[in-house]
Amino acid sequence: MAHGRTTSRSERRAFVMPMVLLATVVVGMGVGIAMTRFAAQTKVIARQSRAYNEHHAGQGLQEAIGAWLRQQNGRNIADAIDPDSGHAMDIELQDGSVVSVYLRDGQGTALADLSALSPTQVEEAGIVVKNLAEDVSPQEYLRLTRAVGPAAISVNTSSETVIRAVAMAVGGADGDSFADELLRIRARGSDITRQDITSAIGAAGLSNEQRTAALRMLSTDVSLWAVIVELHAGKGADRGRLISRYGGLARLRVGTARRSGGNPSELGTFLTWRDLGIDSDDFSLDDLDAVN
Repeated sequence: MAHGRTTSRSERRAFVMPMVLLATVVVGMGVGIAMTRFAAQTKVIARQSRAYNEHHAGQGLQEAIGAWLRQQNGRNIADAIDPDSGHAMDIELQDGSVVSVYLRDGQGTALADLSALSPTQVEEAGIVVKNLAEDVSPQEYLRLTRAVGPAAISVNTSSETVIRAVAMAVGGADGDSFADELLRIRARGSDITRQDITSAIGAAGLSNEQRTAALRMLSTDVSLWAVIVELHAGKGADRGRLISRYGGLARLRVGTARRSGGNPSELGTFLTWRDLGIDSDDFSLDDLDAVN
């Protein structure tokens, strides 16, 4: 009888141990799943909080830039900013920190996203990006193109490669002569005007149809601007130290009242917005693009 009871206890222990192990595994899995869900929820909350803060910071920045634009009383943006750094204004915050805003021409590259263009613009811009794709490396192509903004390209800040891609799209066999004229005029050191473009068209012997296309594809009146924002510490030993740097592309325009009777200051929403970091000043405007 004793032997029978011993066997029964052994069987019970043999049965209980797997159940304990199974319960331990189940509890462990439950804790793991709970922790995973908690971590995921924490990331979601952090992302939503960051998006909320950046949204309101962007709105505040838009209001500040809008006020600055209205103060220009019709002056061209290029005439209102520092010609070398692009510095537009400083905003001192309540804690003494300073927000510095810089503006740079953001329209010197070719538009690669043609989805929102008219059929005529699609054909013209498509030839430009095709020319670039055939002439440069994939990495250089990304540097010379953008995903947002108007199809027209700033004739004063675009690279020679982009100028020639546009000139060939406009002039065909006479494209090289047109590009040479534009670059010769730009080498004077002053900004090219629409009259200068017309003169280059005449010198290259382009037709009236080509003239219309050239004036449509090359812009002297920039509306897409790169906005660089730097935050500097305002107190203690870190006073003046760069804390953060952001940048994006936005539509800005001053002086439209004289041409169209509309609002003399226009500020569109930011089309892109990026954290540029503070480790180096070596960043280019293509870092602000939505795709690149």
